[in-house]
Amino acid sequence: MKSKRKLMIKIFLLIYVNLLFLELVFKLSITGFKMEYTQRIIVFTLAYALILLMIFRFIPRRIFKVFSITSVVLITFFYFAQDMYYRILSGFFSFDMASDAHKAIAFLSRVLENLTWIHALYLVPIIVGVLLMKDFNKKDFPKRYFFYNSYFEFFELLLIAFLMFMTVVHTIPKETEYYTNSPYVYTEYDFYREVPSAYQTINKFGLITYFQRDVVNKFSDESDYMSLYNEIVEYGETRVNHTSNIYTGYFEGKNLIMIMAESFDTFAIDPSLTPNIYHRLLPNSWYFDQFYAPLYYRNTADTEFMSQTGLYTDRTTTLTMEQYKDNYFPYTLPRLFNQDAYGTYAFHNYTDYFYPRSSFLPDTLGYDEYYDAIDFEMMEYREGVITRHDWQSDVDLIDQTMDVLSEKVEPFFSYILTVSGHLPYSDNHPIAEKNIDIIRQIFEEEGREIPSEDFLYYHAANYELDLAIGHLLDRLEEEGLADDTVVMLFGDHYAYGIDEEDIVDYDETKESDEYWRLQRVPMIIYHPNIIPKVKGEIFSSIDIMPTIANLFELDLDYRYIFGKDIFSNQRRNVFFSNGSMFTDEFYYDIEDEESIFYQEGISEEYIIQLVGEYIYRQKINQYILEIDYFRVRETLE
Repeated sequence: MKSKRKLMIKIFLLIYVNLLFLELVFKLSITGFKMEYTQRIIVFTLAYALILLMIFRFIPRRIFKVFSITSVVLITFFYFAQDMYYRILSGFFSFDMASDAHKAIAFLSRVLENLTWIHALYLVPIIVGVLLMKDFNKKDFPKRYFFYNSYFEFFELLLIAFLMFMTVVHTIPKETEYYTNSPYVYTEYDFYREVPSAYQTINKFGLITYFQRDVVNKFSDESDYMSLYNEIVEYGETRVNHTSNIYTGYFEGKNLIMIMAESFDTFAIDPSLTPNIYHRLLPNSWYFDQFYAPLYYRNTADTEFMSQTGLYTDRTTTLTMEQYKDNYFPYTLPRLFNQDAYGTYAFHNYTDYFYPRSSFLPDTLGYDEYYDAIDFEMMEYREGVITRHDWQSDVDLIDQTMDVLSEKVEPFFSYILTVSGHLPYSDNHPIAEKNIDIIRQIFEEEGREIPSEDFLYYHAANYELDLAIGHLLDRLEEEGLADDTVVMLFGDHYAYGIDEEDIVDYDETKESDEYWRLQRVPMIIYHPNIIPKVKGEIFSSIDIMPTIANLFELDLDYRYIFGKDIFSNQRRNVFFSNGSMFTDEFYYDIEDEESIFYQEGISEEYIIQLVGEYIYRQKINQYILEIDYFRVRETLE
């Protein structure tokens, strides 16, 4: 009996010390230490260690060592994977997203680039676990199970774990010192219970608690659809609808070709490396130098969803366009243009391997037709896990797109998603490899300092995009469509296939101490008769749809989307995946819990309230997706 108790204490200490060590390493790597939060994490971890001990005591002794070591490896990998996910995509994956992990193979090179000395510490629990398990002999265990002598012993341990857990939960503050009467200020307890910001939940309560709340919220019963519906309606009624401005209807009746370019970053634009964009597009364009494409949870797909719907994506699911493909979205770009008798067509030079666009774009968003690389006979369908992706030519995409559009009756709205600029930036990229000698020659002939290989291959990949833009402009002129067509070009996200520090060194407009600057990408609106201008409106991907609706005077109820027409007099801002916010007035850095003020008279209380309001907006946005609000509304009306 005494030896059994001693063994139980050893195993408990092993579990607890390993869990706490992983929490502290994760904080060191990602969120940093704050003693008030660390103390809470210590107690939470005690409760989780007791729960794991309860589970371990049911394991047969013949597999106990294997089970223990396997558990340590899996738990450690979970911490490491979340660490890498945040470093690469500035977010944390949810329980649902784990099922899509095999597709991360495409980003293996980014994992290797983000490894630091801190990550070696993740090996410590595995090493310690293996060494300590060697000291445990089978004879120390009961014959069959490391079991309980009685039900009382089991419930005693369960009660201790429960009381410890509930004690720390009930000590979480449920009030805030700021704007106590405001519905838009989240308390510490709100961040625990609702997880409105994964970063803040992890920072305040630890990674295991985030996982625990994610699972609990996932399986909690949200069956009262009418109460959620009414909350959405009430929120919409408080919002001011759109009013006309000087840009309303600016391009009314014209065709629109909207191009979302893969990894198109600010440093891609260059007089010699992208001559068509620089010398042909920009001289007749509005260039938006404060456009941001924040990385949320599924990068390209999330930017695509937000720019087409004016809604935020769901951070708790694997893929928003898959999860909500059966929802009804009346306010999408193709449906708004369809209402004005436009033909709507979407094009992409890859397959459905990552995202189900062949169903989502026509069926969910409402495009009349969709063509991908298989439809254009660029590629054949491939099954299974793909480790090397044959990215296709943007020039070929534009050529076949124009073949389709030239046969259509005007007016038309065309959405083109390019892929030539995709990572990896190496000789493993077929398009970049094709153009690399041209890029090297340009640098050498102009006597420019030759950058590292990844930048050379990045420029080689985007050289194909530039050729495609030149080809597009030529085809529009040949088809007699140039004067009646607006071309919009923007990046889906920054070039995260290159190390952040290297980007900052290479592009002087991206400052190392300003996280949000990294996610600023080009946005260009071109028409041959536009007077060129650099526009400084702050906005992001979610604002594209309502801005286009205003420019083309499309019939949109702006109250039930969450993007804003950037030419309206509404406050403009960018809300990043970790909860940080950038506006004309301030930048709120959630990681350091600090603010940078750009205008006088802005208080910390005002910022906390505004950030809380945007968290609440995302909550309403989430309800809209979960209950299929627009379909319910149509049914009730």
